[in-house]
Amino acid sequence: MAERRGIQSIEIAYRLLQVLQEAPGALPLREIAQGAGMSPSAANNYLVSLVRTGLAAADDKAGHYRLGPAALGLGMSAIRQIDGFAVIRREVMLLRAGTRHSAAVSAWSADGPVSLFKQEGEWRSALELRTGLLSMTTTAAGKVFAACMPQAVTRPLLAREPHAVAGFAAAARRELADAGYVVVRRDDGTGYVSAASPIRDWSGEVRFALSIIGAQSTLPIAPGGEAVAALLAGAERATLALGGKTAAGAIAALPPWTAASEGA
Repeated sequence: MAERRGIQSIEIAYRLLQVLQEAPGALPLREIAQGAGMSPSAANNYLVSLVRTGLAAADDKAGHYRLGPAALGLGMSAIRQIDGFAVIRREVMLLRAGTRHSAAVSAWSADGPVSLFKQEGEWRSALELRTGLLSMTTTAAGKVFAACMPQAVTRPLLAREPHAVAGFAAAARRELADAGYVVVRRDDGTGYVSAASPIRDWSGEVRFALSIIGAQSTLPIAPGGEAVAALLAGAERATLALGGKTAAGAIAALPPWTAASEGA
């Protein structure tokens, strides 16, 4: 199918908006132009129109620009229109179809992590999934929330789990920061293994955990493997669809915890 024609000037203007979006504050014209791959004079012409529409605004500092009030309005409208469950449901189905292993998505509740939606893989038996409350220590989804939720929230729940050990959440946080996902293997005869990655929204908060589940004999979860790549890609797509930033940036923004202060 031939590529549909578009309006090139709109696409060029969007490059400028992307530069402003990723900046921590107002930027000088030269930096905006450089980030968009344009000459300063060409960028200036586009910025004049963007300022007129309210998508950009001239900063108090001369020659500097930032996103304008119309950009904020568009962002808030987009957030209201997002159907979060539809986004994550699609990613679960794509993960299952692409890997042939079980996939699921979980969310946080007052009682701990809860499984919302699942797709069984080709290998079921003892690995059959159930919706409902999840363990924080024996599921990868639970481990994601242990790593990302505030210590004051997770500590009482971890204290009730028989498999919790001192420093569990701190170790989970380090694992997530290093690899972008966490892994749980069970030595209970089932051969269970699961990997999960967080899905964040526009505020940077973890909204969901996307998981892939299978048997240790059939599901390789080492970094760089196809299944892990599919998991990370799905979590990143869902994060971006919910207005969030990439996992690496979000993880770096989490408050520093230490094993000594963990207590569980």
